[in-house]
Amino acid sequence: MTSKFLRAVLALGVLAPVASAQTAPAVTIFSIPALPPGASAGAGAPTTPAVPSPAPTPAVPGTTTLPVPGTDNAGPLLTAPHTVALRGPATVRGGEETLWSFVLTNTGTQPIRLQHGACDVRFEVLNAAGVAVRPNPQNAICTLQLVTTDAAPGETTEVQKVRWDGRDAAGQPLPAGTYTLRAVFRGAGVTTEAASLSVTLR
Repeated sequence: MTSKFLRAVLALGVLAPVASAQTAPAVTIFSIPALPPGASAGAGAPTTPAVPSPAPTPAVPGTTTLPVPGTDNAGPLLTAPHTVALRGPATVRGGEETLWSFVLTNTGTQPIRLQHGACDVRFEVLNAAGVAVRPNPQNAICTLQLVTTDAAPGETTEVQKVRWDGRDAAGQPLPAGTYTLRAVFRGAGVTTEAASLSVTLR
């Protein structure tokens, strides 16, 4: 009687876990609940918002990119009596380089002598609204050649030539229309007033 009872207890102790295992539902990939449409596994995790890139600063009409006498990026105004001008064609063909001369006229009674670099005449191009569409380049590469410009009283002399091909600062063709070339000399420790010339781009 005792032997039968023990065998029955042992049988129940062994079979009970087996029965429990057989009755527990099996977990498969088909029993995992699907995510709602449009959701992702990381949807609940905090995210860092993207920082938008700063918008480029638009050019302001009337703002010059040239050196201004008396400011940090230019020397004092040339004190010797003088005038400056741009001389050259009044018409530009897009894509073709056109040359203009920046000239200085000595209106005083003493000679003027300027020793300067080969790229000391800077220029910009303004559209009809007064916006610099071809600003004065800040990274121009120039030779170390030293140039001497002499102007006797009453004499007009060329300081340097400037060239433009009807393109903007990025090298893109500008639309046909009227533009203003504006140039200034900055060298030999002094700066002149700006010279301007209206041209037509075709």
